[in-house]
Amino acid sequence: MGAFFGRVFRGDWLSSVKAAAWPAGLLLVMAVALAIPSYGQDDEVVVGWSDRLRIALAMLLQGFGGGFEMKASGGSSPFGSDSGSGSGSGSSGGIFGDSGTDAMGAASLSLVPLTVTLLWIGALYLGARMLRTRGAGLEAAVRLSLLVSGLVLVLGLFAQPEIQGVEISSSPLLAALGALVISLAATCGVLQRDDLAAWLAQRPGARSAVRAFGTAVRALGAVVALCSLVGFVAYANSDDVDGTALLIALPILPNIGFAVLGLSWGAPVKFDVQGQFSMVGSSAESGSFGLSEIGDVWGNGAVAGALSLGVVCALTLGVWAARRSADRREQLLAAGFSLGLVLLFTGVSGVSAKLAGGLADWGGQGTSEFAPSVPDALLFGLLWVGAATFLGPYVLRLVGQQALVPPAPPAPPMPPAYGPGAGYAPGVSAPADPALPGAPPVHPAPPPNPDVPDHPATVAAAPSAPYAVEPHTMHLGAAPAPVAPVAPVAPVAPGVPPVPSAAERKRRVLIWTATLTAAFVIGGGATAGALLLKKNNDDESGRAQNKPPAASQSPTPQQDQQNQQNQQPSASATPSTSPSPSPSASQGSATLPTGFVLKQDPAGFTVGVMDGWKRRQAGSQIYYEAPTGGAYLQIGIVKNTPTTSYDNFLGLETKHLQTPETDYRRGQLIENTYQGRPGALWEFTHIPEPDESSLRRHVIDQAFVAADGTEYAILAAGRADLWDASKDVVFSTATSTFTMN
Repeated sequence: MGAFFGRVFRGDWLSSVKAAAWPAGLLLVMAVALAIPSYGQDDEVVVGWSDRLRIALAMLLQGFGGGFEMKASGGSSPFGSDSGSGSGSGSSGGIFGDSGTDAMGAASLSLVPLTVTLLWIGALYLGARMLRTRGAGLEAAVRLSLLVSGLVLVLGLFAQPEIQGVEISSSPLLAALGALVISLAATCGVLQRDDLAAWLAQRPGARSAVRAFGTAVRALGAVVALCSLVGFVAYANSDDVDGTALLIALPILPNIGFAVLGLSWGAPVKFDVQGQFSMVGSSAESGSFGLSEIGDVWGNGAVAGALSLGVVCALTLGVWAARRSADRREQLLAAGFSLGLVLLFTGVSGVSAKLAGGLADWGGQGTSEFAPSVPDALLFGLLWVGAATFLGPYVLRLVGQQALVPPAPPAPPMPPAYGPGAGYAPGVSAPADPALPGAPPVHPAPPPNPDVPDHPATVAAAPSAPYAVEPHTMHLGAAPAPVAPVAPVAPVAPGVPPVPSAAERKRRVLIWTATLTAAFVIGGGATAGALLLKKNNDDESGRAQNKPPAASQSPTPQQDQQNQQNQQPSASATPSTSPSPSPSASQGSATLPTGFVLKQDPAGFTVGVMDGWKRRQAGSQIYYEAPTGGAYLQIGIVKNTPTTSYDNFLGLETKHLQTPETDYRRGQLIENTYQGRPGALWEFTHIPEPDESSLRRHVIDQAFVAADGTEYAILAAGRADLWDASKDVVFSTATSTFTMN
């Protein structure tokens, strides 16, 4: 070991420095490109170009395991002030915005830009190949890895600016350690390729596994490149996406590609937000975006396109595995490696953030995560990859191709087991005929059987080529019958398949159609079936118990609403702080009006809704929507809420007031007691979509915090011009029948 490291430090460092220039130049070029835009800083530049360069380096170093954290111990923040407050004088409106906002707390961002990781490996490959042409060995790999790791450490220390009291950390030690591991693996694989090939030649099992892994990497690279292109084009066509947004998306193109691949196979992208934030109030939102949401946003054509992309990607993996595999075992191994790589990169392609304290407008405490679902990717990946692996060999047969497996290295010549055979003349050998194209290999003659005595007189002379027979063939008894001459066959040029007939071409078209249909049915059908089964289970659970409970001596919903109105003060700028009586009767004891049914929701509650209203769920929000649209009942659930319902409503109202174009008007906002628990009642009107319509919506929301710390919000919304408190039955029935299961 000491001698090895002695050769490392006494070796050619100049060549290693030249090779390290590839990954170093890559990092610097990417950081400079990301630092060029001002990100919305028009006239007043708060974060200069050098600081943006250091921030960009900190973001890029996450591709090797680095971090990105911001800490502030007081003072002003360079990341913007509240653009919704004050008189509106001269806000830049950009990402960084104006300075002068107090900051105290910490925030972190966890994101692995896979573009940086993959390009870094490619740059290391180029540098290692340059060393390999000069005959460098393992010592050069260690030198190159030490150089690039030291470079990453220096850049990581440089990428830690302090801007107006806000310190940014890039975790340089972790980034250097990750760069060292990646560099050693990449450079050793290139510089020790010949030794590795010789080692694998003596171990067929390991050689087959390495070849299967290489097949999986190549196939997955083609698939992710296609999905990344589709995702980038879709993102570029979105609203409010400019050149700066497209530039920011480039470092995470493979992340987008794996998300698109999961969506095309049926695996949704999930989000989860937990905590309390100044912009949105208390929140515990979780949900997903999958094929059903794609259909809601872009229509069924987009769903068909996504499934078609999934078919193409799955068949690419299956055909590539079948084409480069020596046998069925290696094909299955390549498919397994492909699925494993998909799950690995899917798990690291998400983004998460943590916040504690206040940095400009982003105050509060909590976490957020946005990432593809790995369990769903495993489930649907097994379906798609399994079907493609089964269909891959048949697809190859359709196009008349065979497996392109690299030939095994020739085995060393073995001496005869029993010495020279009969008729052997020392120093005389038969001339070797050149191999004919397409001719089968000539197998060596088996050794003579020692139990059978030799009969030299009966050994036939070897005829001339091309009808050579084995030298030890013996003819016992009668002579064999003469063999009829075989008509010569015209030679076929190697690598040129025969021209198929019209019937053969028609058969191939039919088989191709059947294959693609089978792939679509197996993969897409299984995906659609799983999604429909989940939706049907939700609907069946919602219809489990529609029979209303027995009537009891309780006030009617109309009387209950009238009592609630008499107990609530009129709307004012200063809400009441004294609790008001409960707006509902005892739990589950109200008589349902005509046309209502009692729904036992799978989310853990029971509520009375109008018959025919359809259930829909988005994260922790459950909607019952009128079939004609416009009106709906919404039940929100926030577990372990850190604040009261009244404070939560105040935070949400502040957010409404920051968008004056919605014309928010408060009706009432009071604290009350609902079913013996502290709650709040909020009523208002606003224009939810001012850019599309001036239609005003009326919203009334009753929220309360249960004994286990879970907040429930019962909200009814509809057109404001059709709202009549004296005739309301939707909200009053919901509040009088709501119970927790």
